Amino acid sequence: MQKILVVDDHRLFTECLVRALKKECSGLAFLEAETGAQARNLLLQNRDCGVLLLDLKVGDEDGLAILGGLRKIVPEIRTLVCTAFYEPLTIESALKIDVQGFIAKTADLKEIVRAVKAVASGNGYFCAAAIEVMKTQFSGAGGTASADASMELFSKYKLLSAKEKEVFDLIARRMDVAQIARRLGKSVKTVENQRAAAYAKMNVHDRLEAVEAGKVLGLWGSRHILIS
Repeated sequence: MQKILVVDDHRLFTECLVRALKKECSGLAFLEAETGAQARNLLLQNRDCGVLLLDLKVGDEDGLAILGGLRKIVPEIRTLVCTAFYEPLTIESALKIDVQGFIAKTADLKEIVRAVKAVASGNGYFCAAAIEVMKTQFSGAGGTASADASMELFSKYKLLSAKEKEVFDLIARRMDVAQIARRLGKSVKTVENQRAAAYAKMNVHDRLEAVEAGKVLGLWGSRHILIS
């Protein structure tokens, strides 16, 4: 019987999903963890577990950091991310570390069940938002942007240089030019020039718009998961 480790601190969601999966899949057994420590202990006791269903925020813990620890125990474990946080940069962070699936918790329960079954059977499953991010990655920064506003913004963000991203990310987290200059060890003039270049590429006109763009992209707050 194939084992699936569910790592999520939302008990109601986990109970509903496991109940639905048990009805649909007689060949699956479920392990449930509400913290990273519980997940590690369960996996140490069940090294034959083949699938991980993972939230990106588990209490105060970063789900992708939890995944890194679990892969040290079972390197080949297949991972389906199921999360309420699915801004473009959040999705990109998960894709960068090679998860086998990504789906939003806002999806219909039947679709989440399909995603779990697909990953458990050795296939991948990615929601529409994740597929759009993948298209942008594969087509390059200059690829065709999605009609969706967040994906259009994501495509523009990918055009920024590393230094421009560094400055823009800090502006989006509500830091001013002087604070950024001190933090990065740069002159105020250099930061202003990089800010201007980032604004031009992003079609952003002021700090308020930069902060709003950061929200859409998932650059700050509880939704941001940083993978350099």
